[in-house]
Amino acid sequence: MAISAAIFIESNSSGSGADFILRARELGLFPVFVTASPKQYHFLHGSPDLDLRTCDTSSEAAVTAVVDDVAASMPIELLTTSSDLYLYTAAVQARRLGLAGPNPEAIALCRDKARQAAALREAGVAVPDSATVGADCDIRNALTRVGLPAVVKPISGTGSVGVTLVETETDAIQALRNLLGTTTDVRGRPIQSGALIMSYIAGDEFSVEILDSCVIGVTRKHLGSLPHFVEIGHDAPAILSPQLRAQIAHEALHAIGVLGHARGPAHVELRAHKGFVTIIEVNPRLAGGSIPSLFRHATGFDPIVAVLRSLLGMPSATPGAGAHGSIRFILPEREGLFDLPQSRERLVDRFGLAEFALYRTLPIEFRPYNDFRDRIGHVIAVDDDAAAAASRAEAAVAFIRQK
Repeated sequence: MAISAAIFIESNSSGSGADFILRARELGLFPVFVTASPKQYHFLHGSPDLDLRTCDTSSEAAVTAVVDDVAASMPIELLTTSSDLYLYTAAVQARRLGLAGPNPEAIALCRDKARQAAALREAGVAVPDSATVGADCDIRNALTRVGLPAVVKPISGTGSVGVTLVETETDAIQALRNLLGTTTDVRGRPIQSGALIMSYIAGDEFSVEILDSCVIGVTRKHLGSLPHFVEIGHDAPAILSPQLRAQIAHEALHAIGVLGHARGPAHVELRAHKGFVTIIEVNPRLAGGSIPSLFRHATGFDPIVAVLRSLLGMPSATPGAGAHGSIRFILPEREGLFDLPQSRERLVDRFGLAEFALYRTLPIEFRPYNDFRDRIGHVIAVDDDAAAAASRAEAAVAFIRQK
């Protein structure tokens, strides 16, 4: 019986790309990884049983040629991506091949944060007030409409890149002009011109992890210091009252329904304050930030396997009761040389870690970006007690950063 291919177009930067490849192998598929720049993925080096294809992944024609070349040599069972930036490309290719996958039109709507916010607002979903800024002449009207404090963000982005809290008119104008002057994304691809300004919503931040319109978990999110929105940790499952959990799940499912994203994974970010839930944004993909690994360690449920099985038309296990997990990211406190003198084994044993990962080879000369690129690694702790898991993870990161 001929082996079938699982095609992955690029990967995110949180490490789950390697997990997707591994899980595809475990499901009996032959992974094909398509990328414009293999050197940016350390997990590709020396990876066995992998067909690495290089092309301009920003070109639909180039990707189509590679996919068709694979199809000429073996059946293709699934085609997907773990990268925000290639969700639409993967959805279009999957539809072209007649494979299961999300609706490309829904992906495009979700990826354009201005259109997404407008669609949700029109349907009665609680979202921040917002205005689109396409040119310098739009800034004054946008500020008048939204007011301050506000959050400035790119029209289409990921990883909190370019997302800033602004509290004065001067800061808002400068932040918006910076985004208007940005012509490429973090991978150097041309991007849509424009920016979005949204009213700042206070409250605790959560994300709802969804697959095929079913909630698979709720995550408590922890952010670094304002005015930036760097995620520094997550707790899963989030500790919530039954009433708030039901409210959060209902609002998240309503949002993806409005956007037409019924098939595939979704990561819905929201804030809860005094019993009121506000949707911040809907991401039509599996959670990043190693949240899938966090769920796997804490509950035994692997969201990556579930996504792949869904694309293959196979039933998946449902998340059950488990322990509590906390992930905390390693972010150097200051610019300059950063190293980790302790061995991995000593750290894992000392703090009882379920996982310790570094994203770069140390030592490094650290320069802050004030977004996800500041994270150089993470630790995960698991415990029957949620507070104990968080405490051990935070203690491990504090120990690392003091060295």
